[in-house]
Amino acid sequence: MRSRSLALVAVLILVACGGGEDEPRAISGEAVTVKMLDTSFEFDQITIPVGGSVTFVGTSNAIPHNAVAADGSWSTETVFGSLEQYDGDEATLTFDEPGEYVFYCTFHGNPRGGGMAGTLIVEG
Repeated sequence: MRSRSLALVAVLILVACGGGEDEPRAISGEAVTVKMLDTSFEFDQITIPVGGSVTFVGTSNAIPHNAVAADGSWSTETVFGSLEQYDGDEATLTFDEPGEYVFYCTFHGNPRGGGMAGTLIVEG
């Protein structure tokens, strides 16, 4: 009985501390690399400084991916030349203006931030 009580307490602490899957997978830095996995981005919250860059890397031979700003201001297509990126395909974008951008994969997400989507924060 005591071990079940301790297990319940541990679960409650984990939930209370936000240990659930709803937390964003975040990364920050001057030059960030983000893998495009089967139906998600490796990181769904990216923070870079003005002048920083993000490299989006395909990881599948069978499933195409891309990253497109919901407001249409940028896309991996502009630097890669195609909306379809596969295993090992890379597109590096540099951001010179501060802002917050919702981005998504046109194959597996939507511009409202659902599905394969994330947020890019460019700090000024």
